[in-house]
Amino acid sequence: MPHAPHLPPVDAHAGEHAAGLTPQQREIIHQVHQLLTENLDSRITIEQLSRRFLMNPSTMKELFKAEYGSSIAAHIRQHRMEKASALLLESGDSLAQVARAVGYESQSKFSAEYKKVFGMLPSEFRKLHAGH
Repeated sequence: MPHAPHLPPVDAHAGEHAAGLTPQQREIIHQVHQLLTENLDSRITIEQLSRRFLMNPSTMKELFKAEYGSSIAAHIRQHRMEKASALLLESGDSLAQVARAVGYESQSKFSAEYKKVFGMLPSEFRKLHAGH
């Protein structure tokens, strides 16, 4: 699957930043990450994560950043955009369907976010890579 050339592969740095995390903390943060990446179509709040994993929201954010090198929101946004790129290339889904599949109710918000990350609209990306 082609990646946008200006983004490092997601999770390339997992664990490199994690000095000081206990094995239990690391395991919980990996479970948080797994839950989020398996549910890219859902908006899961830090409060929901905090209750589910019995961890203070501030601590969770701090440990996640220590483990993955970016905030939860930024990291999951990158996963969402990479999944969106794959769907744009591999499926015939409409932009609205792709947007919903990666957690955006609004196609326009999705398109704006996609352009912010990749420098082009999802429709332009699809057109550029059509037939590749």
